[in-house]
Amino acid sequence: MKKPVRIKGCLVLTAGLLWIVWGQAPVQAQPAPNPPPTPSPSATDVQEARESLQDLMIVSMKKVLELSRDQEMQVIPRVEQVFEEREKYARQRRDALRTIQVKLLKESVPDKDYRESVAHLDDLERSHRELEMRLKVEIDRSLNPRQRAQLRVFVPRFRRDMQMRTDAAKSAAHPRPRMAPALPPPMPVDWDAEDEEF
Repeated sequence: MKKPVRIKGCLVLTAGLLWIVWGQAPVQAQPAPNPPPTPSPSATDVQEARESLQDLMIVSMKKVLELSRDQEMQVIPRVEQVFEEREKYARQRRDALRTIQVKLLKESVPDKDYRESVAHLDDLERSHRELEMRLKVEIDRSLNPRQRAQLRVFVPRFRRDMQMRTDAAKSAAHPRPRMAPALPPPMPVDWDAEDEEF
């Protein structure tokens, strides 16, 4: 008499285990839900972040270069002018590229229009580079040779530090599953040719 109860109990236990193994498998095989999308920053947020970063760079630069009061009065306005020029150039360049993209989407655009648009873009870049070079020369004129050398090393180092901090903050905000650590990229022996001074 006890055998049927034991068999019945084994059947219930087996059915329960099968339900757990097979019934739960699809749930376990599903990928983890994506985190909710982070809202994209507004133009005001981006501008405030840019200004904060520029302020931090100026404060750090003054400290690293040990600028005198007189040097600060000459150098800092020029550095701020470089920042403003870059923002203005970036806006103008985006607009010029947008104009070119719109023309490329059209069926029949005269070659003259393409030439004018490309010439305008080239003129923007040329005038931006000339103004930036003039400002850099004026900044250098206010610095002694050691400070000039320090400035050349300071800028890429500051950028690299800020990039590492930004990456760390992103990682902390959105942790990813653990993977084998990636090898860090090799450090350049020389600075990138396109790496601007500020």
